[in-house]
Amino acid sequence: MNKKNNSKDYTKVAITIDLGTSFQKGIAQIYPDGVPIVLAMEPEIADLGVESIEYLSNQLVQDTTVWIGIGEEYYVLGALAKSMFAGTSAIRDLKYQYALPKVAAMLWLAIRRLGVKNPDIELYVHLLLPVGEASDGQTLRAKLAQNLKTGIITPTGRLKAKLRSFDVSPEGAGIMAYRSRNVNINYFQKSIGMLMLGYRNASFILSHKGNAIKAESTDLGMNWVVHQFVERTAVGLSKDDLRLISALAETTNNNFDALRFLSRKTRIEEMNADVELFCRILPIVRKEYCRALWRWLRNIALMDEILVCGGTASFIRQELTEHFDGEGIPICWNGGMELPKYLDTMGLGDRIADAWASHISHIKFLDHELSYDRQDKPLVPDYYVQPFKSSKPDMEIWQRNGYITTSQK
Repeated sequence: MNKKNNSKDYTKVAITIDLGTSFQKGIAQIYPDGVPIVLAMEPEIADLGVESIEYLSNQLVQDTTVWIGIGEEYYVLGALAKSMFAGTSAIRDLKYQYALPKVAAMLWLAIRRLGVKNPDIELYVHLLLPVGEASDGQTLRAKLAQNLKTGIITPTGRLKAKLRSFDVSPEGAGIMAYRSRNVNINYFQKSIGMLMLGYRNASFILSHKGNAIKAESTDLGMNWVVHQFVERTAVGLSKDDLRLISALAETTNNNFDALRFLSRKTRIEEMNADVELFCRILPIVRKEYCRALWRWLRNIALMDEILVCGGTASFIRQELTEHFDGEGIPICWNGGMELPKYLDTMGLGDRIADAWASHISHIKFLDHELSYDRQDKPLVPDYYVQPFKSSKPDMEIWQRNGYITTSQK
């Protein structure tokens, strides 16, 4: 009697995903010894018909644009979603609503960027969601596992893999966990708050003596500032203009020239008038945003220390520092964590701090569960240089997994 040999040499891929509204981010590595890499993609998504997928399947595969087929539904994500299909970042929807195609896209991108050639893959996924949405994780896990079993259609074939673990954490939890491992601050004897300021919302977590006792969220993200700035200037700006956020961010460095490029006027004197208007309105909007944020925080909790992270936090760093100094509450940026200098290849800076801190926690968890002794080896060595990112599709993967277009179904 012949015994069926079920042993396979699986490639393990560990990935931490942050479905940010201004940028979709991730940290991925081949587990256990692969060096982590940063993944980033524009947040736009659009649902497509079969004909559009047939067209896209004949285009050059790009890492910044992904199309995904899940069951009978198809989506394009990234830069092309907005430029060609009028996709949106779905800021008014729960992140969970589009989580499945976005997670699937990040998984494809991770496997592609990591150069995985083995068709036998095990996935270990850690997903960050806003406070209040994390409970949707089990439903999402079941859907993802089923689709990975039958195969998710991608530009390089059907993506099939075994989903070994799928954990969901609230945004900011990675920073909180990182801070808890600092033996010098008596974390487990204090009440410590975690304030995450993102593009869509602001989230707050309170830990009392190591126990999370409160978690709240509000719509006071950078989107609030952008919306108010566009409405109050009333000179034809679009809140969907990608240059708007970066221009507003530049003003924190006293670079108000960046605002000039927002003007839609052609005559110099009219353009100068717009810049004067922008410089007058922006401080007002910034102050009102801070006031709204303070009102929200005032009634939440008393704290011994507050941790602050998120891209929007950098926009009001001075105001945050002055406010908490005035309240007598020590402020710690990113939980005291510093990004490895060889990790931030996308120039995202503090915007990937929470994803990186969460990935560290993810890897520590896997090491414990899989009994791997890391011996304090750094995840990102000082001498490491990430490989050149090629846009040429891996033909071996196409052939072994089967390059499937909708016309072949």
